[in-house]
Amino acid sequence: MDNTNRFRKAVVATCLMVLSQLGSTVSSYDYADYSERTLDETVPLQRSTVDSESYVVSVVEFRPEQMTMPIEERTKLHLDEYSKLIRSPKARPSDIIVFPELTLNSLSDPVFVPEPSQRVVPCDDHGSILVTLSCLAREVQKYLVINLSEQFYIQQLAETVRYNTDVVFDRNGTVIARYRKYNLFREAGTSIPAAPELVTFETDFGVRFGVFTCFDILFSQPTLQLIKQGLRDFVFPAFWTSEPPFLASTQIFESWAYAIDANLIVSGTNYDLSGATGTGVFAGRNGALLAHFTGAPTRELYTVTVPKYGSQRKPSQYHSLTNDVLEVPQLDTTGHRIPGSELDRVVMGRDFLEQFTTLQLNPSAEQDTIGGIVCSGFFCCDFTVSLSLDYDHLITHYYRLAVFDGVRTFQGFADAHVSICAVIACRNQTIASCGLLLEDASPYFQHSHISITGQFQANGTLAMPSTLDTAMYSLDASHYRFSGDINRTTNLQTVTMNLTSPASDLQTFGIYAFNHKNFEFFNPIELPERNGEQPPPQDDGGAASLLNRSTFVILIGVLAGVCQWATTA
Repeated sequence: MDNTNRFRKAVVATCLMVLSQLGSTVSSYDYADYSERTLDETVPLQRSTVDSESYVVSVVEFRPEQMTMPIEERTKLHLDEYSKLIRSPKARPSDIIVFPELTLNSLSDPVFVPEPSQRVVPCDDHGSILVTLSCLAREVQKYLVINLSEQFYIQQLAETVRYNTDVVFDRNGTVIARYRKYNLFREAGTSIPAAPELVTFETDFGVRFGVFTCFDILFSQPTLQLIKQGLRDFVFPAFWTSEPPFLASTQIFESWAYAIDANLIVSGTNYDLSGATGTGVFAGRNGALLAHFTGAPTRELYTVTVPKYGSQRKPSQYHSLTNDVLEVPQLDTTGHRIPGSELDRVVMGRDFLEQFTTLQLNPSAEQDTIGGIVCSGFFCCDFTVSLSLDYDHLITHYYRLAVFDGVRTFQGFADAHVSICAVIACRNQTIASCGLLLEDASPYFQHSHISITGQFQANGTLAMPSTLDTAMYSLDASHYRFSGDINRTTNLQTVTMNLTSPASDLQTFGIYAFNHKNFEFFNPIELPERNGEQPPPQDDGGAASLLNRSTFVILIGVLAGVCQWATTA
């Protein structure tokens, strides 16, 4: 009997210990499975706090109606669709929801936006679409970032102007930030402010966001000025017209975020006739947490957990749209790049590749290494390309080494000095076929290693890794290494880009740099530490987080039964 009692006591102690550990593991989930209960019962409205190592965002890919629809009807329909997305279960876990550029109202029905310093809550007494948006933010207790057409009366000029404006609401529906786009692209009838605005806003989960819009990302003002102020989290509504091989939407978004090592939260307009698509969440040197590029008409919201800048920066992933959005995502290395469709519908632009110095790769054997220095004027790039050919597959494309240094135009709306070293794909052996979509490319040509080095101006230059595959996505950040060493004495930056994993679906691999004249800016880039270090002795490496809810229920049920037996007579 004494042995039985001792055994029962040991079982009770073990049960309490194991159950408490399981309970703490369950509570350590970012999100609990609420499928058997109501949303209000299980999901707190404020997901993240100042002490959290991450926050939760929802981004939206949204196709607007054509302008042939009556304006009032069009804006009302868009607002109704916004409301559905904001109230949707998919958005429930998020702290902040970001909407795309130019997908709500238009220049024909602009709205007045109050001065953020006045702390106006439009839901209370302000008449316009802002009322609905403010009330929605208050209802769901989330920050909202909305791009819209704003009208503003300038007293000095006795003139009413229209701005492309981002408006930020806090959880109470208060207008806390207003950013007027400074770098316009094909926006006749829209004005720009007298000077670029540096707009930021604070959140109750301890993150300060910078705000800019679409074309702004390519310029120093206001974007890099915000970087110089220490900002590393940005909300970014976009209506991006893709231009392969270097400026496809999610490609340049991921490149910029990587080079700056910042969290870039992007919501993209979905409008194939203008070449517009591209939504994602990009976590600096960790690369994309979510990316979506598609030619299919889309109105969809995606929810993502984002590591705070300065935290452990462990890679996260988006919450599956086909499963419960609160389910712990599986550790799939490619699942965060949502497969697009109907890519041939997207009317994309193309760079001025005829102005580049190029050299076609002509392997002399099935396995070959080709090296050389290619120059554009006095700007030179050193290439080494190791490759293999599989003639069991069709020869569907070719590759060229491509170098450019000079001023390029963006359809006459703006000019920029760019320096580029890259390997690019071409449909055939003509330069005119380079930078075009390669949907039917075969894997006959595999790059086992690529090394590119170039010397760029240091001051004022933002050098970025530029990669693109045949699905119109960047390579995962773990597949390449990118670094830039600055010599301030010579004002030169040596930038190196290495492919570290074999690739047979490359469209672009290289270095793309903007030089912003007369703008003081240095951006040294150290090789990032690789994830995958051994966990500490007391750490299970996160393995417990891979157990699903049903497994926990079974374990707890069995243990509870054993404990009940041990505590009864």
